[in-house]
Amino acid sequence: MKKVLTVILALILCQSSFARDYTKLQVKEMKHAQKYGTTERSFNIMPQNSVNIANFNVNPSIKDPKIMDFGIKEKVDDAKYKAKIAEDNKEYQKIAKAFGKRTVDNYNAQAKGENYYQLYRIAEKIIRANNLDYQTWRIGIYRDADSPNAYSTNNYIAISSSLYDTFIDNDDALAMVVGHEIGHALLGHAQRKVPMARRLAKSAALAKSGSTIGMTAYAVHKRKYLIESKNMEYAADVEGAKLIAKAGFDPDKAMDVIAFFETLPYDKDFRSDHPNPEKRKENLTQNRQMFLEDEWKEVGKYNIYNSKVLNVVQSSDRKSIVISGNPRRLNSDGYYRPETASQIYARCGYKAYVNGQFGKSIEYFNELFKIDKSNASAYLYASYASEYLYKNTGKKAYLEDAKSYAKSAQILEPNNKYVLEQINSL
Repeated sequence: MKKVLTVILALILCQSSFARDYTKLQVKEMKHAQKYGTTERSFNIMPQNSVNIANFNVNPSIKDPKIMDFGIKEKVDDAKYKAKIAEDNKEYQKIAKAFGKRTVDNYNAQAKGENYYQLYRIAEKIIRANNLDYQTWRIGIYRDADSPNAYSTNNYIAISSSLYDTFIDNDDALAMVVGHEIGHALLGHAQRKVPMARRLAKSAALAKSGSTIGMTAYAVHKRKYLIESKNMEYAADVEGAKLIAKAGFDPDKAMDVIAFFETLPYDKDFRSDHPNPEKRKENLTQNRQMFLEDEWKEVGKYNIYNSKVLNVVQSSDRKSIVISGNPRRLNSDGYYRPETASQIYARCGYKAYVNGQFGKSIEYFNELFKIDKSNASAYLYASYASEYLYKNTGKKAYLEDAKSYAKSAQILEPNNKYVLEQINSL
């Protein structure tokens, strides 16, 4: 038994040296989110209206009829949007004036009203841009001069004074912190950790009693808990980046948070429930290649244009603020939904294609077709990607693949003119 335990522990401590596909990791996490996520629990689900991306610019040197459907709403007229923001600013000025009179005198926090106003403006913009105002959100600054950190529990986001002060002049970085914590809440990570923590505690008690079986069980559950916790952090990073992109924050400046964490002491991977900051940077960088940042920014502008300034009050604990929810979101199809695995693969297949990563594009589309064979546009773009691979390599197998994908698209949409054009061109 001791030899078995030794082998198990060795496997636990062994770190893989293979490159990771963080996009596929994100898909795996989104599958968990379908079970544990919080956004749909309080609503009657209605079908979401969607439109194509015909108005957005992509790589002009390749075939792209812009018919991939990502549920992106129409663009808002710039003049109307500016007028809306001007009206909103009048409301913000009233709120700023009220905040200027406030202080928070508490054993745990002495943040001034202006500090909370800054976080309010950042969080409120993220909330409105992503239709997250279906509930109230609470934000607190807690006193900790030594440990730059943040955490969330349900609709409460807490930021340490040291982390806040570090990025007090970088709204984009603070937005990344807020977005990351909101991401945890949206993906249901707190709910997901409860059964894992329960199993870990039970096995720890057995291990403490000296039981060899208990020690083995504890090692297994501990490893699973740490791996799952790291994966949740990766997922929250990506979800948070999506949220702030829609809100118009600069993801490049927001990456200063990850760069800062790289400078801090870090415990070894097998003992930490957070990933190495360098790997977090790899995760975000790889996933951002597949983001629709320009399009998502238009989505955020549309949502802000069609919503009102959210009110904010001091919480009853007098050490945080409460950003009001909007009752109109109840029984509505307008609230935020994390992407499904199918949506991620469709987006990544399309984005890889317009980025010129034709092999990667086909890889993502094939993953999509394993779970959803109803997307004619995806088959068409897979055909495009295969055609370009054929032109680049001369391998006839790619040409046959291009024809096969095009025929699959035709079966689904026999009168689609772009599909017919592709078939004729092949």
